[in-house]
Amino acid sequence: MTGTFARCCFATVVFGLTVPLAHFAQSLAEANNHPGRLPTFEVASVKAHKLEPGPLRVSTGVEVGRINYSNVTLKGCIREAYGLRPYQVAGGPGWLNDDRFDIIAKASGPASKMQLMLMLRVLLADRFHFTFHVETKEMPVYSLIVAKKGPRLLTAKDEAGGTEIGGDAAHAFTARNISMTQFAGSLSRIREVDRPVLDATGLKGLFDLTLEFAKDDDDSATGPTIFTALQEQLGLKLEPARGPVEILVVDHAEKPSQN
Repeated sequence: MTGTFARCCFATVVFGLTVPLAHFAQSLAEANNHPGRLPTFEVASVKAHKLEPGPLRVSTGVEVGRINYSNVTLKGCIREAYGLRPYQVAGGPGWLNDDRFDIIAKASGPASKMQLMLMLRVLLADRFHFTFHVETKEMPVYSLIVAKKGPRLLTAKDEAGGTEIGGDAAHAFTARNISMTQFAGSLSRIREVDRPVLDATGLKGLFDLTLEFAKDDDDSATGPTIFTALQEQLGLKLEPARGPVEILVVDHAEKPSQN
């Protein structure tokens, strides 16, 4: 395995939170010395998508031990693999946003989504010869601050239990043993928040949080926006600002050969 290969596919995702992009470089030496530690798919097919009449349909299906992507762009795959928002991917050839592919890949056994995304990073490096570097860019952000009436937060009940982040039909967002820095990172990944979120609360420690808000992708959803919900339910506020944001800059990518 070459240094370039390891550079672009080795990273860590913990409990749905993406580790800062700058940390990727710290894994280079280990990845180069121990290439077998990088998880890979047992079989994988990457083909150009055949355009069909009708509306544009994109699918990023993830099952236990398998991904089935249809009509996806390479830029979309990069975002999925590294857990990034659109504003965090820059550079590369123009076809990253235009050419579309079907990707079907299967692990040798059961695998979580986190493991599958690690495998997808390896696949992108192998089939697309994808490489990147990390830059820090000043851009519009939200500062997560304490609202005027003060925070309404529950201190974590079991700080030794590890951080858990999720959501379901009953709760748009739930978290256990989460710090404000982690919470800001989680907000950055929510569809309803259109900018990166940086923690400026000054609050230390871990918290158990539940947040109810109307999701943009649910036409039947009722309730407050996430901005209102933060103030009313947690005593926190998102304030427009400017700040440093890590972005992934594509250095190289090639169209894959048919297989």
